[in-house]
Amino acid sequence: MKKHSAFSLSDRAFRTGLLFLAAVALWQSSFAQQDPLYSQYLLNPFIINPAYAGFSKDITGLAAYRVQWAGISGSPVTMNVSGHTALLNNKMGLGLSVLQDNIGTNKTTEFHVAYGYHIQMQRNSRVSFGLQAGAVNYRNDFDELIIDPNDPKFQTNISEFSPSIGAGIIFSSDRFYAGISVPKMLKGTAVLHDEQIIYYNRHAYAHAAYVFVLSHRLKIKPFALARYVANAPFNADAGAILTADDSYMLGLFTRNLNTYGAILKINLGDMLRVGYVFELPTNKSVGLNYTAHEITIGIRARLFRFHDISAITDF
Repeated sequence: MKKHSAFSLSDRAFRTGLLFLAAVALWQSSFAQQDPLYSQYLLNPFIINPAYAGFSKDITGLAAYRVQWAGISGSPVTMNVSGHTALLNNKMGLGLSVLQDNIGTNKTTEFHVAYGYHIQMQRNSRVSFGLQAGAVNYRNDFDELIIDPNDPKFQTNISEFSPSIGAGIIFSSDRFYAGISVPKMLKGTAVLHDEQIIYYNRHAYAHAAYVFVLSHRLKIKPFALARYVANAPFNADAGAILTADDSYMLGLFTRNLNTYGAILKINLGDMLRVGYVFELPTNKSVGLNYTAHEITIGIRARLFRFHDISAITDF
């Protein structure tokens, strides 16, 4: 009876997950890609999928700073601070993320509170569901521009708040990870000079990875991530990460075969980790002179009795 009950729970969870995934995927109708590009999802999937809240069975905090296309005036600069913790014997998770993205005179500031629910299935696999809610401020400060002061389109600085909700799902095992999410489901719009301005359109993310154990010291993890926005070019990352002694990580990846990057992460003991990402655009993008740099600092700690910071988290 116990085996039958466990199978029924797993089967229901799997069917529910498929329905949830399909519902999330239907939240698509947008015109341009406006989420900041970053590679920190490799170190912190929570930034793109709320189902990751509590996934690592500890309390985790991470801060990241990214400069894209360094050397171009007004190029994107993204700062992010996030944290999440496992609750209720690691069955649930609660998290918070704050992000600011600056592009020229445009500044987007957002915060979200996320909730994750994790269902243990057979053979050490899990299905994780996540929801998040928060608010986004879209701001454009024309005072920073040299413009014609008589141009009516630049007479009013823009600052609009918009509510935000998102959802995601993750299926994982000891070696496999796959997730899909729509972090912000609501479009950001405003009316200016009798024209509707769209600040944000919905994005969908799909992320998958698999860990191959090469020896007791070495692992290699191929991964892929796809970003989708209706009526916009398809955007995808693909690469592989080599891990040594569960402490040192070196990876290579490409984005649409027109940007190439390298990622380095070092675990300093059980609690502290430091990561760096370097990206080199080709002439198919903005050119070799405008690189991107991303630095991340993360901590893991044990807050509750059921937390386990000694456990190795490959995802």
